[in-house]
Amino acid sequence: MIGNKKQRLYRYCTDINCSSNTVELPCNCDEIEAITYGFEDWNFVSNFYPNGDSYSSWVEDYIESRKAFENPLYLSGRFVRYERVGNTLYLDGKYKGKIFILYRGTILDEDGLPELTEEEANAIAAFCAYAMKFKEAIRTNNKATMEIASILERKWRTLCS
Repeated sequence: MIGNKKQRLYRYCTDINCSSNTVELPCNCDEIEAITYGFEDWNFVSNFYPNGDSYSSWVEDYIESRKAFENPLYLSGRFVRYERVGNTLYLDGKYKGKIFILYRGTILDEDGLPELTEEEANAIAAFCAYAMKFKEAIRTNNKATMEIASILERKWRTLCS
């Protein structure tokens, strides 16, 4: 309600569990942007070369070497087909080795909870106090308690802004 969810982009490299063809995601993973594997595709089939166009492979490797770490949204390699169930990715196909995951994740504190500033903590405390006083005022039908609840509500809205 106070809009305190802070996210950032993370790049994550991990090994694939070959027996179950799964990958466990980090605990702060909210949205997956891209999952890539291996190297760039090149022309395996060609009308001119019997074993594929190896020149195409060299060109792809050269282009990738120029793009490395230029943009945090870019991951080299081929896209992976997957299905996400909870914090586990079930991969289609037989992948081996490492995959690269680009995801948006919540910034966490040392206890694994969403990171809060002092102002956000005060706003949450003011909202809790307002909610308790408002419920008490409705339950007891006390005008003074309702005025205290409205003062706490104004303080909460001020702290949120």
